[in-house]
Parts: sequence; structure tokens; C-alpha cells
Amino acid sequence: MRGGGLDNCKEMNVLFAGVELALRGFHTLAIDGPGQGESLRLRNHASRYDYEAAGTPAYDYVASRKDVDPKRVAIMAYSAGGYYAPRVAAFERRYAACVAWGPHFDYHAVWEKRWAAMKKDYNSVATSHFQLPWVLGVENMEVAMEKLKKFTLAGVADKIDCPMLITWGDEDKLTPREIGEQLYAAAGSRDKTLKVFSRDTGGFEHCQADNRQVGIDHIADWLSDRLL
Repeated sequence: MRGGGLDNCKEMNVLFAGVELALRGFHTLAIDGPGQGESLRLRNHASRYDYEAAGTPAYDYVASRKDVDPKRVAIMAYSAGGYYAPRVAAFERRYAACVAWGPHFDYHAVWEKRWAAMKKDYNSVATSHFQLPWVLGVENMEVAMEKLKKFTLAGVADKIDCPMLITWGDEDKLTPREIGEQLYAAAGSRDKTLKVFSRDTGGFEHCQADNRQVGIDHIADWLSDRLL
């Protein structure tokens, strides 16, 4: 099951990874969860911290299909989805693997830094003052920041028991390395991997934006080793 980032559309999820996964024999279900794509834009479903509210129905649908092995379903999401996917995996134990493509741990702390930077220099951050409130369904940044306090994997990540992959680019300007290391240390999985991409390997930007191919190839190979 493929989830996106902060306000991405499900169609991006297929283009971003679905082709490479299909080449290895995987099906992809891409969803617009709360705060994303059609769910946000056409149905007014704001994001929520308890993303298993979307992850569990998604699993139920996939597992009901005759062309799917319910014991080999993974959850994967990128950017802000690096919070959503681990959150789902912690509470929906039927997922067989979890991929955080660009990890998060305390999403409120990330936005505290962004909000402070925006106050000093609005153009210093690659976002806008309306994006987060819009995604969270509130009227302004102050209320959004308060709501965001629940978006943390503290006391949650230790509940993850499926194999887990965390990928990160070592010049990621949106999520510093310590976030990936924090999630890796906290995850309860016995089989967990933190993959760091560099300028030498390519993929050193956020979610390997500079070379997406090396990122998804590594993810697809990792999933293949564990599920196929």
C-alpha cells in the first residue's frame, strides 16, 4: 500500500514508485489518505495523527482481493508519509513490512523550526503559511501547531514489529539525519535498516529528489528480499 506526503495526490505515488515495484512483481494500491489529494481537495478530510484510520481499511481492501497474498502486504510512504507509514505499522500489525521514505519522528518539532524560520525570512523555507493549516483543517498556523503536537512516534515506534526500512539523503534540507536515527533507534522491529544516500551514491536530497531511481531501486530490492 502506497501513501504520499503532506498533501500529495495518489497518482504521484504510482509514478513515484509503482512502475519499479510492478517490474518486481508487486501490486500497488495508492491512496489519498486524510489531508491528501482528493480526500482533502474534494472531500474535506483533514489530516489526522492516528493514520491507522486510513491504513486499516486500506489493508482490509487489499487483503480481500484474490490476487493478493494477505501475508505479504507492505505499507510505504514518503516525506510526511515517513510519519504516517510507521504510525500505521505500529497499530495495524497485519502489514508485513514498512518503508519510511524520508523519515519523521516528531513532526511538530520539525514544523516548529520551519515556522520560526518563516517568521524571520518567509522565503527561507520551501512551504507557505497556508499549507499546513489547510492540510490539518484549521484556520491558522498557531492552531495547526497545537494540533500537530499529537503527530509523534514517541511511545509508538516501539510497537512496530514488522521489518522496517528507513531511507534518507545525507543533505536532506527538510529532515535532518538525527530524525532517521531517532526513528531507527525507537523502532521495535528486529529487522530494521537505515539506508543513507550520499553525493557519491546519488539520492542525497529529500526522498532522493536528485536521483529518485537509486532510492526506489533500493526500496524495491529490500521489499523483494523480504516479501517475494
